[in-house]
Amino acid sequence: MSKDAAKHRKPATRSRPGMIALTVAALSSSLFAHGCNSGTDNSPLVVAQTKLDGNCFAKFAISLPVFGPAGAIPRVDAAAHPNLTVTMTETNQQVLPPGSYVQCGSGVTFGQTRVWTYQTTDSSTGAVLGPAHWPAVTIVAQRGIATHATYVNKLPSFDPAHPGGPGLVQGELPFDQTVHWADPLKSGCAMQMQNASTASSCKQNYIGPVPATVHLHGAEIPAAYDGDPESWFTPNGLKGADFHTIGNPAPGTAVYEYPNSQEPGTLWFHDHALGVTRLNVYAGLAGFYFLEDPNTEPQGYPSGRNEIEMAVQDRMFDTNGQLYLPTQQASLNHPFWSPIFEGDVAVVNGAAFPYLNVEPRRYRLHILNGSLNRGYTFVFGDAPVYLVGADDNYFDKPVPLAASSSGPSEGLSVSPGERADIIVDFSNFAGQTIELTNSQRGQDVQLPDIMQFRVAASASTPDTSCDPANPDAASGLCARKNPLARLTNGNGNVLPGVKVDRVRQMVLYDHVETSGGPVPTDIKEYVNNTTWNGLESPGIAHDFPSDGISELPRVGSTEMWEIVYLSTMAGASHPVHLHLTQFQVLNRQAINAARYLADWNKAFGAAGSSPAPLPAGCTAGTYCADYGPPLDYATPNKDGALGGNLPFSGYLEGGVIAPTPGESGWKDTADAHAGQVLRILVRWTPSSVPVTANQSDAGSNLYEFDPTQGYYVWHCHVLTHEDNEMMRPYRVTN
Repeated sequence: MSKDAAKHRKPATRSRPGMIALTVAALSSSLFAHGCNSGTDNSPLVVAQTKLDGNCFAKFAISLPVFGPAGAIPRVDAAAHPNLTVTMTETNQQVLPPGSYVQCGSGVTFGQTRVWTYQTTDSSTGAVLGPAHWPAVTIVAQRGIATHATYVNKLPSFDPAHPGGPGLVQGELPFDQTVHWADPLKSGCAMQMQNASTASSCKQNYIGPVPATVHLHGAEIPAAYDGDPESWFTPNGLKGADFHTIGNPAPGTAVYEYPNSQEPGTLWFHDHALGVTRLNVYAGLAGFYFLEDPNTEPQGYPSGRNEIEMAVQDRMFDTNGQLYLPTQQASLNHPFWSPIFEGDVAVVNGAAFPYLNVEPRRYRLHILNGSLNRGYTFVFGDAPVYLVGADDNYFDKPVPLAASSSGPSEGLSVSPGERADIIVDFSNFAGQTIELTNSQRGQDVQLPDIMQFRVAASASTPDTSCDPANPDAASGLCARKNPLARLTNGNGNVLPGVKVDRVRQMVLYDHVETSGGPVPTDIKEYVNNTTWNGLESPGIAHDFPSDGISELPRVGSTEMWEIVYLSTMAGASHPVHLHLTQFQVLNRQAINAARYLADWNKAFGAAGSSPAPLPAGCTAGTYCADYGPPLDYATPNKDGALGGNLPFSGYLEGGVIAPTPGESGWKDTADAHAGQVLRILVRWTPSSVPVTANQSDAGSNLYEFDPTQGYYVWHCHVLTHEDNEMMRPYRVTN
């Protein structure tokens, strides 16, 4: 099995004595059998729903919504309108194909779907530049021209007296109050494993003011405007512990400023509120943010009507055509949160299984995987595909996807949070129909069909775009004039002259507790076995008693992060995302995860090794959940690495594995695969800064702002995982 189960299959994990290991795969089967329970005590939903079979209606029957010259809605020009107001609001949108479908049950007719959206206006004139839409109308910014963004939360709360009125979306979504979440009304229900309340009221679906914040994913920005999980705010003025704003705006408002000083590329913005990111993004809060710089970005790519963004997300719907999100078993401590989600409907730009009319020519497509959990391997029929960039940066030159026995392209793998900037050549497919498919298998729900391209019989004008197979760096056609700053040689090695200031070895771990029964009672997804608040993890609190933040890189420094996902489940992975900075994938290497896990468990409470006494309920020599890593974080291990874990070196197998073609430049998200060490080189300096040979820039701030003020985060970008502890703050130091 390759990446096809990467976001969903979970390993058998070791638990405390007396508890048995259970795979989340078993939980998954039960979850989807459970579906929506509208009549029993454990149902969180206040709107009764019946799941719709995603295969019952016609595919490729609704056109792809397109922004920019090829569509009816222009992109938002942030350079011409540098003061923007972005309002979070609920609206109706035609997501499913309109019409009656007998096979869906009694001739169901699909009307509009209620979703949460961003609407963009000019702050000075009030003119609507980007009408409310899922996903948001793309914002296009220019490098060197700051964007002043005023975010307004007008998301309505559900009113049980008017179940079809405003707030319907909140009534459909299972807001679980028992995970560590924003908790605007301070119910005290969150964090079950930290002895929080288990009262029946905590098992009820939250209905109240909606917490939200906005994260510009991939941006080099001050921490105050990063939209970290604790920066949430509600429509009625409630605020998170790390809420920031420019000035003193009205309640329900936060004002940020994006410097737009970094290299150009494809960014995106989405909700990031603590513990409810999965819900707010599922409801529709996401959109593209392009950063352009004609002086440095490659020229000659398809543009105008031939440049199109595509946000791909999977969803489920009910028989009324509304959003549907399955709930969890009542026996789980977190009754509504689910560790996985796999939808049976592919939604692209807010339309289900759409089609797009194209011409026989080259097109530039910005692909975003905005799904909660699902990874994709996109195949564009037999059409040639060239990668020109990944995440928020450009490659030096286009990278053709390798040929395979089934066609000219092996497929484009994109994990949650990742972006792929590609050129697809339809030139030789005049009059044909090409289906965009997904060859990556899911755990329980397969989603092979995505959308359809209908190629016209002829092109309306000649194709004058550059040939990606023949880039010209001297002229900048289909290539960068200024090569990107490289830390690796692309074959798994650090380039000579690159000084690595520090090495960290850290662990990703899925912890499942069952209390001896067949159904999990608790599941946590951990970064270095540490909770979001490190002060609640004894080992980390011992080493970092001021705030529990353990990753403290120096500004200007370069670090090697070695991240192992302790799972023996083939194909599983966690996409790791860092805020503020970008990194380059150095390599991956196989590790004997079973042997390492066994020894790692034994290290908890080892005499003279663990930094703090084990809490009640933990036994020396066995895994202790929430404790933090088993050893002292700040003491280098035998590999010279910080992180509090056993050295990886004694467990490695085989040689290093070079990065994939899609990882040949700067990245902000990359997969940590089960049974492998992911090695990344992280530099806390703008990606445009050249590498200084054999010299460390640690202590030198080359950003146009001070990144040492506040904190950033790093986490798994499977949104259901980051919503339940698979996320940690980090702080940049001087």
